[in-house]
Formats: sequence, structure tokens, C-alpha cells
Amino acid sequence: MRKKYICLLFGLIIILIFSTGYFVSKSFYNKAPLVKNGFIDLSDWDFNKDGNVKLDGYWEFYPNELLSPSDINNEVALHKFYINTPGPWRNQIPNDVISDKGIGTYRVKIKINKSVLMYGIKTTHIRSANKIFVNGKEIGQRGNPEPSFEEGYFSDIQRTVTCFKPEGDTLDVIIQVANLDYFSGGIIQSVFFGDYEEILDYYIIFIVLDIANILILGIFGVYYIGIYLKNIRQKKFLYIGSICIIYAFVSSTVNEKIFNKIFSFMPYFGILKIKLALISLSIYLVLLLIRKCGNDFITRKNIKIAKYIIFASIFAVLLIPMELVGLFENIVDIINILISVLVALSIMKAIYHKRYGEIGKKGTILLLCGVIAALTQYCIFVLYYSSIIKSNVIPFITYFIFLLAVLVIILKQHINAYNKIQTINSDLISLDKLRNEFLISTSHEFKTPLHGIINIAQTILNKNDRNTAKVDENLAYIISTTTRLSSLVNDIIDFQSMQNEDFKVNKKVFDINGIVQAVFDILAYMRKNEEIQLINSVPIGEYYVYTDENRFKQILFNLIVNSLKYTENGFIQIKADVVEKNYINITIEDTGIGIDEKYHDEIFERNIDIDKNVFNGIFPSGLGLSISKLLASRIGGELYLKWSEPDKGSIFVVKMPKTNENSDVIRQEEQNIKNNIITSRSDEKLSTNILCETTENKSNGEKLKILLVDDDVCNIKVLQEIFYDSNYETLVAYNGADALELVKKHKDISIVLLDVMMPGLSGYDVCKRIREEYKLFELPILLLTVRSTPDDIALGFEAGANDFLIKPFNFMELKARVTTLQKMRIAVKEALKMETVFLQSQIKPHFLYNALSVIVSLCYRDGKKAGELLGELSKYLRFTFDIDPYNSFISLKEEISFVRSYVKLEKARFGERLEFEFDIDEECLQNTIPALVIQPLVENSIRHGLVKRISGGIVKISIKKSNNYIKIVIQDDGVGIDSEKLKGLLDYSISINSGLKNVNKRLINEYGHGIIIESKVGQGTTSTINIPVKLNI
Repeated sequence: MRKKYICLLFGLIIILIFSTGYFVSKSFYNKAPLVKNGFIDLSDWDFNKDGNVKLDGYWEFYPNELLSPSDINNEVALHKFYINTPGPWRNQIPNDVISDKGIGTYRVKIKINKSVLMYGIKTTHIRSANKIFVNGKEIGQRGNPEPSFEEGYFSDIQRTVTCFKPEGDTLDVIIQVANLDYFSGGIIQSVFFGDYEEILDYYIIFIVLDIANILILGIFGVYYIGIYLKNIRQKKFLYIGSICIIYAFVSSTVNEKIFNKIFSFMPYFGILKIKLALISLSIYLVLLLIRKCGNDFITRKNIKIAKYIIFASIFAVLLIPMELVGLFENIVDIINILISVLVALSIMKAIYHKRYGEIGKKGTILLLCGVIAALTQYCIFVLYYSSIIKSNVIPFITYFIFLLAVLVIILKQHINAYNKIQTINSDLISLDKLRNEFLISTSHEFKTPLHGIINIAQTILNKNDRNTAKVDENLAYIISTTTRLSSLVNDIIDFQSMQNEDFKVNKKVFDINGIVQAVFDILAYMRKNEEIQLINSVPIGEYYVYTDENRFKQILFNLIVNSLKYTENGFIQIKADVVEKNYINITIEDTGIGIDEKYHDEIFERNIDIDKNVFNGIFPSGLGLSISKLLASRIGGELYLKWSEPDKGSIFVVKMPKTNENSDVIRQEEQNIKNNIITSRSDEKLSTNILCETTENKSNGEKLKILLVDDDVCNIKVLQEIFYDSNYETLVAYNGADALELVKKHKDISIVLLDVMMPGLSGYDVCKRIREEYKLFELPILLLTVRSTPDDIALGFEAGANDFLIKPFNFMELKARVTTLQKMRIAVKEALKMETVFLQSQIKPHFLYNALSVIVSLCYRDGKKAGELLGELSKYLRFTFDIDPYNSFISLKEEISFVRSYVKLEKARFGERLEFEFDIDEECLQNTIPALVIQPLVENSIRHGLVKRISGGIVKISIKKSNNYIKIVIQDDGVGIDSEKLKGLLDYSISINSGLKNVNKRLINEYGHGIIIESKVGQGTTSTINIPVKLNI
């Protein structure tokens, strides 16, 4: 199928070239009468309208004679033939009459009209010397046509353009032709006849085309050679530049033969020698250029063979005698055509086998088109100068088809090279970024644990009471941390060794159980809490492998560290089983957060995009997994991910070669087990008590709660040790979600130490969430981060942080900053209490004025009632005076008593217009609330809701327990509040309802939320307060 496709492509290209040449040729030369028996009638031909005429057809020909007009007109006994012109006289005249090298006379009679004042004749190609007569007058000559060299013969094949005035209605045109030095003679191409101005225009057009062709090729040649001189490694520019210059020279020696005109002193056959040698050289340069485009197109061996053949023909052309040049020209042409055909076939073969080299499929097809165009050009020139075809327009087209193909290919290569450079540049930038990220990450991996070790060691030195158990615990933690750092160093060293192909493996036989237990013992202190179980399910003495023990331990270490990092609770279990008889599978299973399926194939890649959330929303760091996979393959095993699902866990498998069961090492190990030299540690309980949620109180005094949030166990351990003997109770969270849960659960947290770079919710996100419930002065937040750029700091403060501390930090500085933030929080709290006292003091005069006004009015009408009301007022005032300004909380029972007293006063004033309903859950009465928060709401319902109605209304007071809140609802059926006024009711820009504004502000200061008011005009208003449950003890 591909062969048919290639052959079809080849045929289409040939048809396209020839059809284009044919139609272009037709556009130049209109259909004109042909010469018949030496005569042509052009009396009816309009030269102005129809253009010039080719004098093609059968001319009179007189062989072996150079006849003058008088000789022909005298009708001396002559041998006359009619031969087809243009064309060589060979094969048209018997060999015994005239040979290829000889002389002869052509004659044609032309019948004309006298409308043209000046006629012209233009010859194209006559070999090799000629003289032209019209009506007995000589009008042009090229060379010197003579029967022999001794008589003065010399050749000149330049074109003749001449003019003459017509005499009579018939023109007698005689052309003497002599060819003594070329293998074929005669009028090879057409002789043009017409109006002289048209002939001259036609001649000038072709001169201009030739000059343009030469200049274009020459400029391109010089340009590409100049590029080569700037970069001598790019030899393709030398080749294409040289080809262009050679084509420019060849173009100057054909058609109008501009080079011959300029250098007329040079013999024609000397120029022909140079032309043939350069054409052969250009064929060789084309081969080299194609080789540069792709090694599959032309083999090096074929290049050498072609080189020997081409250069042999070049030397032969330059060295042979002049008289043999014309004959040898055919041999050179055949050699060059055959080489070009073989090159085209070689490229077709490459396309068939889909070997496209550096230029791709499209470029290869384009190159094939160019080679076919160049081959076609060469063949057309040969056919043209052999008089087989009569147009030389096609070579002009094929020139530029070939050059265009080559230039497009080079341009495409340059574009591809530029794109490749851009891609490489982009990759280098990315790699540089990755390198920087790697250095930052690695520096963080080193710096944080090292500073943790320093701080823990410092706390040990600063303690007067050296608790042996605590010191041992801290030292064990330091050993675990330094082992982790050592593993990281080993990862980096091994990676570099593998990169440099300098990796050494020391294989030995060993029991898997011991390695697993050793790694578990080291990493036990890296657990985030005791709920994470480290389970070694590998039996002792049953599974032996033959590999590098240290590298195997390193692989397990990296895998378990990875599991610990992403496991909050559950277990990490290691099992072993035999597969494929010669291998053992060691499975590492965890109940961590899992890995999204779309990243299963990427987790072992060293160049994972740092912006990808691989571990279920967590950024991967370090080289652990990628190094472990490389190590496993280098020590004769394999590492792969068997299973993983988000929020369920992962299973990694390490496949290692099993040792021979009859190994001496195995027998020795079995004997040791029998002798109880090796004791099982699989049932030992790992006593790592260092990571608990809260620190035990060391004294009976109340401690402030401090929340420590960091995803790194080392950092948490350091912070716990710093605040171990301080007046703080520590709470621990390893991610943002747990931190928010603890903040929600513990309302008495005094400060939060928050790491910025955490999995899932970042420190900034957690900070923003906390600020939705707590203001800056209510719960201070101290951000801990390794990033210290102005943008990072600004982002932290925008998120709601109170302060910033750069890791690694000095523990004294940390303590000082925490103390300062605590003092700020206490100072603001005291100021708020004073503000509450002030707001409360504003309520009392307002209430007293209203109460006394009612009592005064009753004194004149109902003294007994006034006395009762005075008693209620006295009770109210006594309770009010007993309220502590710095602790203005009272029981809900007392607050309801105040409200009842107020209701009786208002009821006495407004009579039947006011009705009150109480729906109170008795269980809620022992809870404490801020003093005087219900009475102002009841007063608002009366004053602004019911009193404005003539019929009055009802005020309903409901107090119910809802979850962890006491829900207090004051509802009236008064006139209601319109929506616009309702929006600004609690806005301090409004000058009325100061009681509501004061209550609302007190509630916000205390609980973070105020009054919820709902109202509709004509239906009434409902005010709701939610008070957290707090019993009055």
C-alpha cells in the first residue's frame, strides 16, 4: 500500500511539473503556422495581436555546403533536403551524406504583409557557428562558419537578435551553419520571427529573468556561506550556499548566456568544461545536504561510492581534449541523472520504512519533491538541448521548487531547533526551580531536625531536676532524629552515585525480621501518637534474602517514614511471603490518607511537578520514594505500589531475591534460634510515651492552654519540651483540620503556635478560619515558618496572625513572644471588662427614670400598689448593687426576677393594654448570663412595639435549652420594624435604641455574636439571644 502511495506521489509531482511547464510555454508562444517545404505564409498574421512566430517546420537544407544567397538563387545543381527544424541534422540526413560534425545551409521563405515597418529575428541555439542572410543581405553572425579550422572556423553559440526592413511581400531567409567541434550540429532550438519591437521585448524579458535568477541564487549562496563562516559546524549552510552559487553560474551559461557575453574572450568549450564539472560537484553537494537531513536517506557507503564516481567524472571533464568535451557531456549527464534517480529512490525507501531522519515525515516528503524537481530540471535541460522538447520554461520552475523545498526544510529545522532551544531553556528554568526547591526542601529537612536537637539538648542542660526517664526519652528521640538525617544523606549520596554510574552493591544473606524490627525501633519516636501501631508480622528465621543489607534497610526506612508522615491513626504493618519460588515480597501496609489513582504511576518519578497534590492533597517532598525504587532495582529487586485509595491507606511491595535454603548462613541462624541466642522481640510493647495530646499538670495551679500545630513530629517534640516546665498545658494537632476541632472543643485556649507549611489546610487557611470566630485580642496566633520574604509575612498578617517567628528559632525568643502575646490578651480582656461596666452603668439611670415615673403616678391613685412597686424596685436595686463590675454575670433566675419586676412596673403603667407570657425551662435558670441583657429587649418591645398601638399587645418571653446553648426569645405582636430601619438598628451610626446597642456590644464582646432581630411591619418583632450553657457554681 505504501509503495503505491509513493509511486503515486512521484507520478503526481512529474505530471505537475510538466503540465505547469506546458501551460506556461503555451502562454508564451501562440499557435502559429508551420513551415512546409521551406515556405510559411504569414501574410494574415497580426504580430501586434498574436505575437511572435516560431519558424518551426520543414526547412530546405543543403548539406555539406555553405551557400550564399546568390549560390542558392543561381540554382546550381545542389543536394536539397527538407528537415524538421529545430533539431540536429543527424538522423534526418543519411550518414553517408553528412556527419554530426559538418556544415550545411538552411533556407525558408516567408510571405508577409507590409504593415510591419521593421521585422526582427532571434536565434535560440545554433551549433556551433552561423551566419544569417535575409533577401541576400547578411544581418547577423555568431562565430565563423567555415568548412575547416584551417580556413578560420571558430564556434560561438550565443544568441542573435537582429532587425531588417522588409522588401516586397516575401522574405528569403538563409542560415549558414558549421559544427566542427560538437557531437551534433544544426539549428537545435527555434528561430523566432516577428515585429522587431516584440522580438526585442521578448529578448529583454529573458535577459531580466536570467539576471534575476542569477542574483537571487548568488545572494542566497553568499548569505548561507556567510552563516557557515559564523558557525563552521553547520556544514549544511556551506552545502546549500555552494549549490546556490553553482546554480547561479550554470544559469548564466544557459538561456541568454550572460556569462558568455561578459567573458566573450573565453572559448565556448572551456566554459562548457567548467559548467559540467560544477554540475557534477553540485550533485555531490546535494548528496551531502540530504545526508545532513537524515542518515537514513543515504548511507555513508553510498556517499563514498558516489563521491568516487562524481569526482572521477569531474577530473575527466577537465582533462580531456576540447574536441571530446561534447561527446563526454552525454556520459556525465547520464551519471548525474542515475545518481539523482537513486537518491530519489533511497528517500522513497526511507519514507516506506518510516525513517524520516531529523526533518520528520512532512520534511522528508518535501525533500523528495525537491529532489524530483531537481532531477526533472536536469532531464529537461538534456531533452531541451537535444531538441526533444522545445521549451526551457520548466527548468526555471524546478530550480525554485528544489530551492524552496530545501529552504523550507532548513527553515523548519531552524524553527524546530529554536523550539527545542526554547523547550530546553524552559526545562532548564524548571530544573533550576526544582533544584532551588530541592535545596530549600533539603535544607528544611536538615535544619528543622538539627535545630530541634539543639533545643532539646538545651532544655536538658537548663533543667535543675534531671529526670532520668525524661532525659533518656529525649536522648532516644535525638538518636531517632539523627538516624533520619543520616538516611536522608544516604539518599542524596546514592542518587549522585547512580547518576555518575559509581554505585556499588555489597550483597549478603540476612533475615528480614531483624531489619524490620530495627527500623521500627528507630522510628517509633517519629509516630504522631500512640494510636499508630507498628506491627512486624515477619516471622523470625523464615525469610532470608540475598541482597545489599544496608540498601534494603534504607528502602524500608524511607517507606516507613513516608507512611508515618501520612498516617494519623491506625497501623503500619510489614509482612513477607514467597512468590515465584526465587523471590520474597515484603509488603508495607498503612492506614494513612492514601494516594489518588491518577498519581499512582507518578509517585516514583523524581521530577514530579511540585504543584501536584499527590498524597490526597499533600505535597510530596524529598527523594525517598524515587531513590528507593532506584535502589531496589540496583540491588536485584523491585519496588512498586500494589494498592492505594484516598482516606483508606496504601500497600507498597518490595520484591527481593530469595536466598538458597541450604545456605550455611540460614543453617547457622536456625541453630542460634534453637539455642535461644536470638530472642524474639515481636511481642515487645513499644513504649514511646512522648507524644500525647495534653501535658500532665505538674502543679495544682491552673495552667493556660497552648495549642501546638505542626505536621512535623520533631517540631512538636521541641515545642513540648520548651513549654514542659512552663505554666502551660499543651494541646497538639498535626494538621489544620485537627487544630480547628481543638479550637472548637477547647474554648479556653490562650494562644496558638501555628506552622504555615502543612498538609491539607495550610497555616494561613487555619488562621483565617480561627479569625472567623475569634478576634486578634481574643485568641493570639503566632505563625512559625521557614519562609521570611515580605510577601510571606504580609500574607500571614492578612490571614489574621498576631506575630511571626522564623524557623529555626531560639527557644528563649519563642517564650518571650508567647509571654508578650499573653500579656496583650489579658490587657485587652481587662479593658473590655471596664467597657462592659461602663455600658452597664448606662442602663441603670434609664431604667430608674422609667420605674420612678410609674411609681410617682401610682402614689396619687393607688398607694398600696405603689408600695408593692417600690418593693419590687428596691429588690431590683439591691440585686443591681450586688453585681461585681469585673464579673457582671448573674444567674438566669436573677435576670428573670429583674424582668418580672420591670414587667410589673410597666403593667401598672399601661394596664390592660399590655399582656406578658413566660415560657421558661426551669433547668435553664441555674445558668449564668451577662447582667441586664433581657430587660432592655423587653423594654424595647413595649416602648417601640406595643405602646404605639392603641390596643397594645402581648410580649412572650421564652427560655429553652437548645444543644449547648440557652435560647432566649422575646417576641411581641407590635407594629414591627421596616426592613430599612431593621438593617441599621444595631448600627452605631443610629442615635436611638442605645439600650439595644449596648446589649448587643456586650454580647459580641463576650460570645462573639450578638442579638438576632427579625421583624415585619404590622406583625411584630422577635429578638433572639443564644447564650452558651454555663452553670452557676
